[in-house]
Amino acid sequence: MTSREPLVYIDLGVGGMTCDDCVVHVTEALEAVPGVERAAVDLATRSAVVKARADVEGSALTAAVRATGQYNAFERRRRANASA
Repeated sequence: MTSREPLVYIDLGVGGMTCDDCVVHVTEALEAVPGVERAAVDLATRSAVVKARADVEGSALTAAVRATGQYNAFERRRRANASA
């Protein structure tokens, strides 16, 4: 990924996580989506913040989480990367 590509932060709600292993599975699933630079998953708030190219669809992220078989996700909001 080049620094010229616009990046956004995508906030997701993630349901079904109960332990640190869940956090690892969801993080790996999100970071495997093409265009995702980084994912930070929080068990306590049942949420994730994904830093990705602007063209990454929220539906691709939610599908990746659901494909793990245990979790559900939905996009809450998308915001521009202030340092981009």
